[in-house]
This record gives sequence, C-alpha cells and structure tokens, in this order.
Amino acid sequence: MRANLHVGWPRRPADTGTAGRSRRRVRRAAGALALANALVYGLIGAGIARVSSDVQGDTSFLWVFGLTAGAAFVLGAVLLWAVDRRLLWWLGAAFQVFAIVAYISVAPQRVPPYEAWGLSLKVAQGVLLVALLYLAVARSASRSALRRVRPT
Repeated sequence: MRANLHVGWPRRPADTGTAGRSRRRVRRAAGALALANALVYGLIGAGIARVSSDVQGDTSFLWVFGLTAGAAFVLGAVLLWAVDRRLLWWLGAAFQVFAIVAYISVAPQRVPPYEAWGLSLKVAQGVLLVALLYLAVARSASRSALRRVRPT
C-alpha cells in the first residue's frame, strides 16, 4: 500500500473527468455573466446607464440600488469560481428568480416600464438562472466518484 505524500489542498481526481470539466466551464461562464451583471448594475448606480426618466433629482436611491445589486453579483461570481456547493446554487437561483419577479412587478410603476438595460439584464439573469439550476441539479463529479469508491 502506498502512502499519499500530497501536501496542501486535497486532490480531486474526479474533476479531471468530463463531468468535472463541464461543471468548471459552466461555473466559469456563470461567474463571468455575474460579473457582467455587476458591471451593468454599477453603471446604473453611477447614472451612466439610464433606466428611467422618473428619477430626476434624487439619484441616491439608484446609487444604493446599483451598488448593492452589483456587490451581490460580484459575490456570486467569486463564489461560482471558488466553490462548488449545491446549496449556494439553489440560493443563487432563488435570488435570480426574485430579481426577475421584482423587475416585472415594479415595471408598470416606472416610465418607461421596460427599457433596454433592464431587459438585457433580465435575459442575462435568465441565462444565469439556467446555469445555476444546472449546477444545483446535476451530480458533481466528485460525488459520483465518491459513490463508486468502496472502503476496504
């Protein structure tokens, strides 16, 4: 019997398989999409991307909204790149559903109700939602490998 002399983070041999590579690609792409969303929310908060003609003098709400939403998406991107945990992907999917439903429910109160920035964000969030659901539902490669290995 050989001793494992590996020092540092434990190796995950299952990540070298097709399923592991696929999950990593989806996580990287979803993280990049989350960063793109964060950038757009930052532009909205800074007043560069105009989303409504209702807001004339008081832009502090948009600043706080853009900063908060942007920070949430940056955190999501970091988590997507750093860890692979189903609970996080379920929570992220719930956050996306909340953001999409909130936009649709608030839209009739704004002028114009729907604009290009908001619609493009919702499309990107829909794609992000699909990626998060895939990550939450699909079996991770490391769990598949653990089930195949039987203790001796």
